[in-house]
Amino acid sequence: MQKSYLFYDLETSGINKCFDQILQFAAIRTDENLRELERYEFLVRLNPDTIPHPKASITHHISIEKANTGISEYEAVCRIFKLINTPNTISIGYNTLGFDDEFLRFSFFKNLLPPYDHQYKNNCMRMDLYPIVSAYYLFADDVLKWPTNEKQKTSLKLEHLNEMNHLFLQGRAHDAMSDVVVTLELAKKLKSANEKMWHYLTQRFDKAEDQKVMGQLDVGLEVDKKSYLQALMVSGKFGSDANFIAPVLSLGQHRHYKNQWCFLRLDLEDLSKANSDNFTDFIWGMNKKWGEPPILLPAKKRFLAKFSQDRIEIIKKNKAFLQDNPEVFIEIRDYILDYTYPVVENVDADAALYQAGFMNQAEQNLSRAFHQGNVNKKVSLLGEMNKDYYQRALRVIGRLSPESLTADMQLEFQAYLEQIASYEVENMPVDYKGERKLSLPEAYEEIQKLLLEDNLTEEQITLLEELEGYLS
Repeated sequence: MQKSYLFYDLETSGINKCFDQILQFAAIRTDENLRELERYEFLVRLNPDTIPHPKASITHHISIEKANTGISEYEAVCRIFKLINTPNTISIGYNTLGFDDEFLRFSFFKNLLPPYDHQYKNNCMRMDLYPIVSAYYLFADDVLKWPTNEKQKTSLKLEHLNEMNHLFLQGRAHDAMSDVVVTLELAKKLKSANEKMWHYLTQRFDKAEDQKVMGQLDVGLEVDKKSYLQALMVSGKFGSDANFIAPVLSLGQHRHYKNQWCFLRLDLEDLSKANSDNFTDFIWGMNKKWGEPPILLPAKKRFLAKFSQDRIEIIKKNKAFLQDNPEVFIEIRDYILDYTYPVVENVDADAALYQAGFMNQAEQNLSRAFHQGNVNKKVSLLGEMNKDYYQRALRVIGRLSPESLTADMQLEFQAYLEQIASYEVENMPVDYKGERKLSLPEAYEEIQKLLLEDNLTEEQITLLEELEGYLS
């Protein structure tokens, strides 16, 4: 069966994937030849426990009044889940795997939906145009005109690419539908200009195909009778100073996160200063999941031509250093292969996605019953849920229809809202990284700071004043 692409974009109340929410969703579904089939767009009203970040407000220009004409977050997330999990869907956007996709995963999780289904079930998969554009810049730079930023460095920002290449000039950057249209037009341009390259790069988002690159790599280092393969990684996140490409050494499969492969970057000038006491200050380790950025390439001569002679010399020096100091290399290798993220205590229920793991069959059945039932049925199911599910479900109903909760449940939800409205920053919920939810005092302080800037438009000033009034 033919696949379809779902080009999509989110505008959100902030960048914290656990505590912020979607305010606008837009998508265009196309066939495999990028011919448009259908469009989707809707606004999402603010939850009572959402504190919008002022910087987000003046970026996407969605007023609170406008957002509140939209549908509830619960309805919006359920719609998005259905769209993105339609069989044979390839979900794609610009830097979606760097932000939007994880934001969706947490949105699904908070609303008791399976957060990972769209990655593998029903013949669905994900892609990201951002690293593809990085590769075109490196190896087919005649396809586009490449903009520069205020520092005269190459910029791969979507709005800059749009302005330089006249992809879609009717909309405004950071409007979800405008960004979707630009992304689709950009994809059409890349695909039509070099079909073979498009096919090769899109295959990198297939886990099995991506992992095959490992068989094309050659040996970059031999330490203690063991060979380590060298490769190149392509990503916009390496920046224009690195020409969006970095040389790496494969260290092997992570010892705890079995779905990740570990690499050591080889072009850091100070790597040769590393010793057993200080090496964490001089290394850049990277974990890669197959089928996700960065794009991995063999270290072929034609690719290495993208490196300056100075970087080539740094790479040679670092490889010689690691070869001559095997004990330091082994310590670096073991540190990267063994590194685990710090355990954060008291992670909020909405932020506990990575502690919760995959839903078991009983949880899936309970979740399905929750979504199929009316609000009264949803309330009745709360008694069957464990603590974590109960807290998330209580909040879903509280945001959607608080009057439907029992008296005790209403008191519980009100206590949660009072915590959010607290002026004591240390009382705010904590996410899986140990970061606290934006508090009211912090939001007020940021508003006042932004209002002192002299480059704001009248519209942005109005948005900040509206937000200040809303939070009062």
